[in-house]
Amino acid sequence: MIPRFLRPCLLAVCVAAGASSSHAAKVEFFDDIDMGPIPLGVEEHRYLAFGEVMFDFYRHANFDAINKLLVNQHQELFNEDTDYAELLLGDLYVTYGLPGNAEIIFNRLLKKDILSRTRAQTWLHKAALHYREGNLDEAAMILDGDNIKGLEAADEARRRLMLANILMAEQDFIGAMDYLNTVPVDTDEGRYATYNMGVAMIRAGHGDDGLKLLKSLLNAGGNSDQALALRDRAALAAGLTEIRNGNLESARSDLRKVRSDGPFSEDALLALGLANYRAGDIKKALPLWLEAVRRNSNHPSVQEALMLAPRAYEELGGMPQALAGYQYAASQYRESMKDIQRAINRIQESGWAENLLPEDVNEMGFLPANSDDMAAGGELSYLYKLFSSNAFSQRFEHYRQIHQIKNMVEHWQRSLPAMQESYAIQQSSLNKYLPHVRQSVSEQIRRQERLSVATDQLASDIPNYVDMSEPQHVATPEQAIMWSKVDGLARQFGTISGSSHQNALRLRRVRGLLLWDIAHQSVEQREKQIQDAATLQDQNQVLAERVAAVKQQIRDATLRTRDDLGARLASQNQRIERIRVETIKTLEALEKSMQNDALKLLQSNQKKLADQLAEAHLSIARIQDTSVSGDKNQRTSS
Repeated sequence: MIPRFLRPCLLAVCVAAGASSSHAAKVEFFDDIDMGPIPLGVEEHRYLAFGEVMFDFYRHANFDAINKLLVNQHQELFNEDTDYAELLLGDLYVTYGLPGNAEIIFNRLLKKDILSRTRAQTWLHKAALHYREGNLDEAAMILDGDNIKGLEAADEARRRLMLANILMAEQDFIGAMDYLNTVPVDTDEGRYATYNMGVAMIRAGHGDDGLKLLKSLLNAGGNSDQALALRDRAALAAGLTEIRNGNLESARSDLRKVRSDGPFSEDALLALGLANYRAGDIKKALPLWLEAVRRNSNHPSVQEALMLAPRAYEELGGMPQALAGYQYAASQYRESMKDIQRAINRIQESGWAENLLPEDVNEMGFLPANSDDMAAGGELSYLYKLFSSNAFSQRFEHYRQIHQIKNMVEHWQRSLPAMQESYAIQQSSLNKYLPHVRQSVSEQIRRQERLSVATDQLASDIPNYVDMSEPQHVATPEQAIMWSKVDGLARQFGTISGSSHQNALRLRRVRGLLLWDIAHQSVEQREKQIQDAATLQDQNQVLAERVAAVKQQIRDATLRTRDDLGARLASQNQRIERIRVETIKTLEALEKSMQNDALKLLQSNQKKLADQLAEAHLSIARIQDTSVSGDKNQRTSS
């Protein structure tokens, strides 16, 4: 039987053992449990996810942006009530040539009670969709309506430009000018709108007004490459128009403003020489054409100058120079025809369209990845008009987007075997270790339950008052040990050696001092015991919650051993292969279409070069005949 004075010490030892068990369980099983910050709410998650989407959108990674939007929709983070995500998704659908999907989103947004600015932006996106599809009447009705008021400055400029372009297409130039007047000409949008307006008015027979707009660009600001190139183009267009109108002096003044190293310098040299030629100043025309001849011989204007320069020599009486010029022109035409044939052969090769893809998949605009090679081979000189056309650029954009899908699908196809292998390894590991883990956790659960009963019992056994009838219950561990020894000696006094009266007095004094010391700290010690018991209960509650979390993880792991992920991965492999085959067929059809357009353009240039080569040979023969006839006449007269 356990002595009564040893029971408090035993209870303290049990409590310490329970606490150490709790600590050991924590170290062994719960180091990986995150005790960090509180998880974010749904709205905070939405803002973070939309921030990632906007980051991709502004770095022109539209493919990544639309994928993240759709994934977040599937995970129900975004839905039809997330207006800002819906508006961006509709805009991306337009970019990817899915107008039906975009219009569904825009119509759904317009039926809702949304902010006036968001509503106006939605109407603008809807109008841009109709404008892009060629439904100009519907686009104009939206752009000129009251629902689109309240746009920001950039969107308002975009609205006015679309309306101006629609009115120009209808040849309502006065109405178009009303919208363009508020668009600053010192912006890229304003400069392009002014140029388009000027060219459209000239083609429609309003030459004076069109020239006025074009010449207004010659003094417009802007030092960017784009602004300088557009200024050169406006000067060239104005000069050519003045030549057609017979205003040669004004034409020469405009053409001189084209930069000699700009992208339109060859055209300007040809046109300025032609203006001098028509003015009767052949000697001023000849140096310009000779300068043009030194440029890229595959450029159409240079090819024209190859025949005009020797013709000028011929009219000036320089027959040997004219003959050499025609012979040089014939040799250049033959080389250009060889370049065209090489370009045709390259275009007919498989993978031509893929070689045009830019190296950066997120790069905007159209610039072939092999543009340097194309320029060196002369191919770019003939195809630049095709590359700059809207129809070809739209098809190439679709080709690039589908090519991205193909790369993504092939990446999935390569990743799927690794996923299947990882899944098989996970299943094997779970089946191997789950029984042992369940048994271990069950034992820990029983220990935790026993500890919970012990802590509750301990807390209930501690009274909330001080009772000195049993001093060991309110003593410190050191005092309790001393009390057990002193009380044991007092009980056995008289039966042991040295039980004299003097030792009895000493024992009584020690016992009294010890009781006074225990009583002096009894209140603080009782409060500490109550606090320690409460702390032990709290720690036990935390332990119970962690054990419950582990039980839930075991249940989740058990469910993973019974899911159908393996079968779904196998079915996805077949689906991915079908998508890959479809994308390859679509890419081949788009490449074939682009190849046909490029070949058609090159064959047209080839025919033109053949005609020019024939003309050069005829001119050579004519000069040679003239020279022979002159020699004969000279010999006859002699």
